[in-house]
Amino acid sequence: MATIGIDVTALSTSASGGIGTSQYRTMRALEALGTGHRFIMYAAKPPVIPFSDSPLDIGWPLRLGEGPTTRSNVVWMQTGINRLLRADEVDLFWSPRHLLPFHARDIARVATVQDFWHLHAPGQQPLLNRMANRYLIGRILKVADQVVTTSQATADDAIVHYRVPADRITVVPLGVDEHTFHRRSDQDVAALLAPHGLDGRFVLAMDVYNPRKNAVAIFHAFAALPAEIRSQTSLVGLGSRRATANPPDLVGIAERLGIGAQLRLLEDVSSEMLTALYSAAAAFVYPSVYEGFGMPVLEAMACGCPTITSETSSLPEVAGDAALLVDPASAEAIAEAMTVVLTDVGARDQLVRAGLRRAEAFTWERTARGMVGVFEQVLGSRN
Repeated sequence: MATIGIDVTALSTSASGGIGTSQYRTMRALEALGTGHRFIMYAAKPPVIPFSDSPLDIGWPLRLGEGPTTRSNVVWMQTGINRLLRADEVDLFWSPRHLLPFHARDIARVATVQDFWHLHAPGQQPLLNRMANRYLIGRILKVADQVVTTSQATADDAIVHYRVPADRITVVPLGVDEHTFHRRSDQDVAALLAPHGLDGRFVLAMDVYNPRKNAVAIFHAFAALPAEIRSQTSLVGLGSRRATANPPDLVGIAERLGIGAQLRLLEDVSSEMLTALYSAAAAFVYPSVYEGFGMPVLEAMACGCPTITSETSSLPEVAGDAALLVDPASAEAIAEAMTVVLTDVGARDQLVRAGLRRAEAFTWERTARGMVGVFEQVLGSRN
């Protein structure tokens, strides 16, 4: 039995995002596996369940930092955590993001690098943040005993841009929570969507204020649909303006394109509401410019929603043959795919069936077993 420390600083805020959510689900699955290892969690501030203010409900010991260094997760990871790791006699430390204790050389270290969007979309980060990410990720890729990525596309980025040897990288795909993301009954969907006036056909877009998610191209594609189709369809966009410092003027763009009447913008929604939207949407359109994994694709498929996504980065790995893949730079290609889903019943039904099968292959138990395999491989090589 080994003592494995886990960085849970990503869970120190309720708005923990994709990294926090995937880490939480992985830890729940690790706890359910009963691996025989001893897990201890470490954070500068008390962690919570993602998108809530409830204390983290993982039954492992939690070590919290003290003193002024806890004001910064980065600083605390290089200072205050080291004493705790030594006191607990930790054998291996895992961080699900680009934080590792660089000076803990006597402890095996594993880091999950979620993506390299600071390389692929540098304009979406302030210069200081971009420089910090380049330094931290570059350093982690050098000191980690093993690097975990969630897709082969991200692994290839590590190999090409940072010259990490392929044998020091393991791909462990993420999962989708079948208890949350599944097809909702028509009655449940109607009850959840009615207050928002969503009782007709609509296509769904995600994180629309984030330029990387390519909402402007979706708007142009929707405007290019044949008039008869467009007049009978709404465009629902999810997302908050805090996604970027310079959010696009989506209402103004829609008005200029002549689709203002069809546009419905919703901000943050509950997971229950999200599954209702996935279950009811005629199509989920996700032509993201770059993704390290692309969890929304699996979520939509698990809810039986026909999906259109990009042919670039990790998205073909996640979607397989269960989605229509398009060039994210081509509004014309996106419009053609939307037209197929909205008019061809046979193609739509095939996408629904294939998507349900595809989503079933991505489980959090599989993710947890993959992580245990990495931990034990690294511990074995150290011994």
